[in-house]
Amino acid sequence: MRIRARTRVARFAAGILASWSLLGCAEDPTTTGSTSNAYASERTVIFFDDFLGTSIDTTKWTVLDRLSDQVNHEVNCVVPGNVGVKDGVLEGMSKYENHSCGDSVDPPKPMRYTSWQIQQATKPFLYGTIEVRAKMPGGVGTWPAIWMLGHDWQASQPHTANVPGHRWPNAGWCEIDIAEFWRGGRRRVNTTIHYNKPGGLHIKRLPFDATSQFAVYRLEWTQGALIWSVDAEDGKGFRTLHSVRGAASIPNEPMYVVLHTAIGGMGGGDPNPATFPQTFFVDYVRVTQ
Repeated sequence: MRIRARTRVARFAAGILASWSLLGCAEDPTTTGSTSNAYASERTVIFFDDFLGTSIDTTKWTVLDRLSDQVNHEVNCVVPGNVGVKDGVLEGMSKYENHSCGDSVDPPKPMRYTSWQIQQATKPFLYGTIEVRAKMPGGVGTWPAIWMLGHDWQASQPHTANVPGHRWPNAGWCEIDIAEFWRGGRRRVNTTIHYNKPGGLHIKRLPFDATSQFAVYRLEWTQGALIWSVDAEDGKGFRTLHSVRGAASIPNEPMYVVLHTAIGGMGGGDPNPATFPQTFFVDYVRVTQ
């Protein structure tokens, strides 16, 4: 999402916000075709969590505890207590409440919102198919995303959103947004690659409200292509949302999965406290090769 590595994205995105409505109306992924919903049994599962325990599995996930991304003007603390597991579903809470937090760059300061972020704790992987079955939070000012970061971010992210000296979006500092929801839109999803240059926004229509149901968000990542798709679980299989082709445009750096809801900032906008709390629900995360 975002951090996107949000350093330069925040500045880059500012010039895009004016065309947000036009982008959302122009793109209709429901007409771009679909891929099979059948799961390839011959593929190897390299990462999987279906959240069947009573708490999050810390051998699979790192739960972040720090200030949110200040370069992106986010207004929340990232709080481990907002992450829970119930009835086989991960629940990531976003709340209107007073909390103080800092990070390895900024000293503690009072914030009026708390939210959550987790990242894959295991070794980053190179190429694969990522599938996340999830239901998005609503609310005014939330900025939820399923995304990936290049391996160079993994060590520093638990301590600060923007480690000094990072080189986003170059090489191992790259980013892929699998499903990112901007400015309260839950019938439109951003699917973007930031690799060696900012990728902008690629807004696609969804055939459903992402807050009203679970859906499977998929990214197929190979040496020569990235293909984003979604299964609305309506019997029509995976609908293709967006694709990028050509080896020069595709990261050849190991990456890892991030799940997150930010509050405020470039992608969230001004939050309305009356619309909190909100919950991001995740049924499972699966990565195959």
